[in-house]
Amino acid sequence: MTALGILVLALLAYLAFHYGTRFLTSWFANRAVAKALSPDTPRTRLDPESRFVIHLSETEVSCNRPDGTIESVRWGDIQKVEVLTNSDGPLLPDVFWLLHGTEKGCCIPQGATGDSELLDRLQKLPGFNNQAFIESMGSTQEALFLCWQKPAS
Repeated sequence: MTALGILVLALLAYLAFHYGTRFLTSWFANRAVAKALSPDTPRTRLDPESRFVIHLSETEVSCNRPDGTIESVRWGDIQKVEVLTNSDGPLLPDVFWLLHGTEKGCCIPQGATGDSELLDRLQKLPGFNNQAFIESMGSTQEALFLCWQKPAS
């Protein structure tokens, strides 16, 4: 084989390698993006927030913390619902539900497992202030937002 033949074969091998790897890279990237955007793909959960697990019953709301402790408050005992925000995010929890009872209460980070069901239930409290909740979602500073308070008897 002549030097020219070897050079042509080397050039063809280089082109096949170069364009083949570009094709495969593009193909794998497109598959990864399609899978990530698929409605069947579970959304990424916040960590450590998702390690807090909320349980709702007809009588109470409770939050199981990662350290094993459980905070709970009876629905009928809740006196006030607030959202506490701080500037620790996005690397640390920065939004918390504060459920104040006369005897007990709960501090639950937003992103806890079951927090969307909790929000649905809290919004059913008569006079829940959705505007205060919306404003709290835009806060990046230390702030407290009153979303609901039990009417005076």
